[in-house]
This record gives sequence, C-alpha cells and structure tokens, in this order.
Amino acid sequence: MTRRSALVALALLAVAGCGGSVAAHEPHWDYDAEGPDHWADLDRGYATCRAGHAQSPIALDSPAEIHPADHIEVDYRPIPSVNLLNNGHTIQASVPADSGNAIVVDGTRFTLTQFHFHLPSEHTVDGGETAMELHLVHTATSGRLAVLAVLLSVDSDPTPLSRVLTASPDHPGRTGTVTAVDPREFLPIDLAQFRYQGSLTTPPCTEGVEWTVFRHSAPVSIADVDSYRALFPHSNRPTQPRYGRPVVLAGPN
Repeated sequence: MTRRSALVALALLAVAGCGGSVAAHEPHWDYDAEGPDHWADLDRGYATCRAGHAQSPIALDSPAEIHPADHIEVDYRPIPSVNLLNNGHTIQASVPADSGNAIVVDGTRFTLTQFHFHLPSEHTVDGGETAMELHLVHTATSGRLAVLAVLLSVDSDPTPLSRVLTASPDHPGRTGTVTAVDPREFLPIDLAQFRYQGSLTTPPCTEGVEWTVFRHSAPVSIADVDSYRALFPHSNRPTQPRYGRPVVLAGPN
C-alpha cells in the first residue's frame, strides 16, 4: 500500500491534529503536495484555511503588550494512562475525560482531551522556530477549544516527553498506550504566556480557538526529535497573517 492510499484509508478513523474527528467523507490533506497552500482547494469546508482572518499559527514577538494578570490557570495532575494513535499527520495522545486535567481561561474551564506534536514548531518567537511544538488541546462544555502550546528545544538527555515519543506507533493507524503520564512535566519552568485568538492549525482551520503559547521552551531529546522526524519529516503549518489581532504577554516576564 502506498503512503497516500494508507492515509486515505486512515481518514476513516483518525483524529486530525488540533481539532476533532476526521469524518469519512473529508478529503485527504497533507503537508506536501496537498499541503497548507492547497488545503482550501480540497473542499469547500476548508475555505477558512485561506479566507480566515484569525488563523494560526502566528509569529510572536517579545515584548508584546504585557498584562501580567491575564495568565491562564493550569490545573494538571498525573494521568494513569493515555492511548497513542499515529493518525498519519502526527502522534496523538487521547486523555480520559475523567482525568481531572484542565486549564481555566478568563473564568472558563477547558478540559484536556488530547495532545499531539508538530515538527518543526508552528509558532515562532522573535523570528525563531524550535525543533518541535507540543499542543495540549482542551474543550469547554460549550464545545469551545483552547490550546496550550509548548515550544520544544533540543536537549541531549531524555526528557519527560521521551516515554511518550519513544512509544510512538510507527505506522498510520497503529496505536499504543503509555502509563503514568504527568503533563505538568511537559511545561517549561518559566510560565510566561503569549495569548491570542486563533484557529485550528489543520483543516478545516476553524476559528475561535483560545491560544496560549509559552514564551520559553521546554526540552526534547535529540534522539526523540530524530525518531519523530523519521515518521513525519515535517508537520507544521507556516505562520499566518496576524491582521491586527492583539497578542498579550501574561504571567512572569
């Protein structure tokens, strides 16, 4: 089976990046021939990928407008186990609904539902990208989404993410399980945060997503980056026009 046909078949059961389930009728997309510049051409439901004016990711500049009190609250705790899926676009970890992990954004509680990776990073800070980016995706009871993004910089030693990344299923459609996962260990030491309104970074590029991107990176081992790159040589959407959207730097500087 070719890689393309494998991915098309996988669309029947995959969960796509920063978003929800991929329905069987949705067209195949990728980061290559049918990459970000062409997503809007694949289906009318993807039109926002080109026409939207609040798209993600974006280039983040420091310092931004500073509002120290506007930081989000992170309420994370250990998770007994997470299920991993190679969905053909990324490695995605599904978090049990009763794990108790959540963030609070402007008074609204968003429950952690999944996390996944991009290589290299999608957001940039002061023009620079990092080796990878971790997206922790949260959902409110209303259905609204909030994404907590962690930029990942190369380190020579294994990191808390190593247990997840070394267990990554190596073919589309394959699954795995990792036990005793603590998402608090994935976060940087300095929790200064960029906040802005954006979108999913994968089709259908739906807008209205609350984005929080940590200003400082967390480590990822070079061995894990190389292993992930072997599965997904690149899986990042380029930065999108900001169109005057405000970006707030919250928390410690």
